[in-house]
Amino acid sequence: MSNSLINTAMSGLNAAQVALSTVSNNISNYNVAGYNRQTAILAQNGGLGTMNGFIGNGATVTTVNREYNQFIMTQLRGAQSEASAQSSYFEKVSQIDNLLASKTNTLASGMEDFFKNLQNVVSNAGDDAARQTVLGKANGLVNQFNNADKYLRDMDAGVNQQLSDSANQINTYSQQIARLNNEITQVRASSGGSEPNALLDQRDQLVTELNKVVGVQVTQQDGDAYTVTFANGLTLVQGNSSYQVTAMPSSKDPSRLTLGYDRGNGASEIPESQIGSGSVSGVLKFRSESLDGARNQLGQLALALADSFNQQHREGFDINGDPGEDFFSFSGGRTVNNTNNTGNASLSVSFTDTSKVKASDYRMEFDGANWQVTRLSDNVKVPATAGTDADGKPTLSFDGLQVGVTGNAKKNDSFTVKPVSDVAGTLKVAISDSAKFAAAGTEDGGKGDNDNVKKLLDLQTAKKVVEGKATLSGAYAGLVSSVGNQTATAKVNATAQTNIVTQLQTQQQSISGVNLDEEYGELLRFQQYYMANAQVIQTASSLFDAILNIR
Repeated sequence: MSNSLINTAMSGLNAAQVALSTVSNNISNYNVAGYNRQTAILAQNGGLGTMNGFIGNGATVTTVNREYNQFIMTQLRGAQSEASAQSSYFEKVSQIDNLLASKTNTLASGMEDFFKNLQNVVSNAGDDAARQTVLGKANGLVNQFNNADKYLRDMDAGVNQQLSDSANQINTYSQQIARLNNEITQVRASSGGSEPNALLDQRDQLVTELNKVVGVQVTQQDGDAYTVTFANGLTLVQGNSSYQVTAMPSSKDPSRLTLGYDRGNGASEIPESQIGSGSVSGVLKFRSESLDGARNQLGQLALALADSFNQQHREGFDINGDPGEDFFSFSGGRTVNNTNNTGNASLSVSFTDTSKVKASDYRMEFDGANWQVTRLSDNVKVPATAGTDADGKPTLSFDGLQVGVTGNAKKNDSFTVKPVSDVAGTLKVAISDSAKFAAAGTEDGGKGDNDNVKKLLDLQTAKKVVEGKATLSGAYAGLVSSVGNQTATAKVNATAQTNIVTQLQTQQQSISGVNLDEEYGELLRFQQYYMANAQVIQTASSLFDAILNIR
């Protein structure tokens, strides 16, 4: 009988040790990211048959369970991926907002100073100091345009770098998940199906981190290996195999990187519209919407200011009686060939009416018979008027632009037309001699003639200089307002999505998280359980000793 008691108590001691080890492991991993609470599952051993019926034979640990809810985890990952996209977008657009909304050294104050000093020339057209000051303020304004454009170009380069870094992260996570798939399968096979909880936690944490970079979908094969896909079904991990993502030049604009997918046959470009969540999605959205929009609005403003000023400056005469020259210089528009084009056509762009030019890029696609023009800022099909240039070559005119076409296009060939994206960065003051400032309205007006500079000053308040509807200051205010609205909306969306993540994390942690108060209670409970079984052993030993002492 004492032997039976000892065996029964020993099973309890062993069960208590496993339970205590499990609780101890929970406490130790309290601050470990991705750890899921574990629970020792105890069950009774089979009874021992006797003449008096079955007698209990102690306890056993059937498994150490990993407290994990796949449904909630899938919801949480989806919310985290969207939150990562919103956060990434908000972080980027906030930088543009900070640039434009600065209360010191803004383009608005630069334009105001420039026109304010034109008033000094109106008051004293023959004063060389006043003319020199105008040139100085003009150079200061130009520097502000150049610096703002450089800031945005640097952000564009930063997006390329971030996409390259993200591709490396995706590949690293995918390789590690594939390796863990293999390890988990092997451990399960060698242990008779026992769950390798630590490896499962590591794999799920890697999937979570990968999901924050680019939204993924996870399916499980035969209860073991994960299959991880993204971008509407492209496989990143399948069993113990992983596939590569690369940052590659975009076919639409080789100066920009985008993600490509390589399953071993060479990389092919992933349509950006298929990447719907994760930080990569937020970065791509920022570049195509906010960054391009800001650069184009900045370029549109620089173009309207420079060309309208040049036109009026050419109407006047300088201090020597010579006709006015261009006051500002700037680059024209440019076009970018799609690298998948099969024809030999090339496009060029020029301005026909800068007051009608819009702050947008355009996509021109040849359908086999005609060119289709889409304005990318609002995705609207734009009617284009066909014509010919002075050399008899075909042209298309729309939105204050004229696009010349040479060579032969093939069906589905496409081009991106960028009329204003380079204007702000190339803006310069074209004259350096104050005597060449054309303040006079007539050839023999002399030093006191200020008729033309009055008209130049009037450009500050002219209502249809920018896109035929706005003043120069109004256009800049529109740019600031547009970026400000995008930033405010992004902040609201990011905050709302973060709150959703917090709620789901709370729900997930209520199942999988470690509560130190609960674990401390379990520690005391299993400690008492252990001591009680030890007491049974002591009792059995006393009984055995009593039997021995009978003789």
